[in-house]
Amino acid sequence: MDLHNIQTYLRPQSLDKVENWSQGWSWLAGGTWIFTQAQPDLKVLVDLEKLNWSEIEVTSEGLSIGATCTMAKLRQWNFPENWTGVKALFRAVDELASFKVTNMATVGGNICLAIPASTFAPVMVALNANYEIWHPQAAPRFVAAKDFQTGIQQTVLHPGEVLRKIWIPQASLEWQISYQRVCVATAGIAISLVVAAYNPQTSQLRFGLGACVPTPQIVEFSYIPTADEIGEVLDAQLPLDCFIEDYAASATYRQHLTKVLMQRSLLEF
Repeated sequence: MDLHNIQTYLRPQSLDKVENWSQGWSWLAGGTWIFTQAQPDLKVLVDLEKLNWSEIEVTSEGLSIGATCTMAKLRQWNFPENWTGVKALFRAVDELASFKVTNMATVGGNICLAIPASTFAPVMVALNANYEIWHPQAAPRFVAAKDFQTGIQQTVLHPGEVLRKIWIPQASLEWQISYQRVCVATAGIAISLVVAAYNPQTSQLRFGLGACVPTPQIVEFSYIPTADEIGEVLDAQLPLDCFIEDYAASATYRQHLTKVLMQRSLLEF
């Protein structure tokens, strides 16, 4: 879709060249969402491509993913064999869309779009990721993945701020992973997404929940719970009114389905 209301297109080679951020400005990454819908309030697009933030770095401390890394690049990268946690990242790419989208769509863009059905957000929560946030005229800051999204298409980003990197600690990358996702159609938007991360050394278990609730949620156990314990903890932490109710599914159904997916994920450990 053409955005006829765009008056200015900027392509900076360094972030400090972006000055006087104002209402009606937007960062542009892969563009796979922004160009699919009318954007009547946008006047200026700031393209991130020339900043070269698409790196993937594997270190002894863990994994860092540049915000403009395409999903296809992430999917094709060779990671250490003991990093079983990256399987969740691969599933996040595979579940999103066809190669035509993943060759352009960026990891950071999917996270910052902040829709409930994001395939990446629950993964980052389950893997205990942190986000590095930059501003053209301010010092970087870090935000835990579980705290980044505050509502549907709402995040903690202030005007002019941009996601720079995703950091995943090495320890989390060695956890075992289960990725469970249910849609109302074969290639539709998910109504519940459960990413389970399990540490076989300590029996610690994290569930990253998405699609069923407006923002990604984390549910943690220090042991492998029973089905009843999963239900009790989920009801206590996320009552029925926390679940999305819309044309695709009722809140009651989403809550029930989430419990089923959480229980089903344990069969993989």
